[in-house]
Amino acid sequence: MDLSELAFQLNNYVGEEGTSFDAVLNDDGILEVICSNNDEFPIHMTTTNTQILAVTRLFDVAEVNEGSVDELNAMFLHMSPAVPLSSIGRQGSAYILFGAMALSTRFEVIAHELEVQAENTIDVLEAVEELLN
Repeated sequence: MDLSELAFQLNNYVGEEGTSFDAVLNDDGILEVICSNNDEFPIHMTTTNTQILAVTRLFDVAEVNEGSVDELNAMFLHMSPAVPLSSIGRQGSAYILFGAMALSTRFEVIAHELEVQAENTIDVLEAVEELLN
């Protein structure tokens, strides 16, 4: 999967629900995608030898109310199976929403999964907002 070609395709595509994309390949080889259905939380994409990875940074652990990290982690464990096409995790001090696709995934499926990840980001943040400062 060539990320510059993916950026070109995304920038010229409008999904069935009217979602458009703004995709820019950064100098570090990471594709930053902003979906019109959630323009506040970019999705960062990269590839490995076997898959396409899509990661959205949600918030830093420092943004969690004091004493609420364990409750938040438990909430995420229970919530994760109910979040379609996405998983919740942590990289360093940042909580993330992420998904993976095969390198052979058709473009339309990639675009749909990005739309869903953008929507899932909003849903997850709304579910945990009481635990954030």
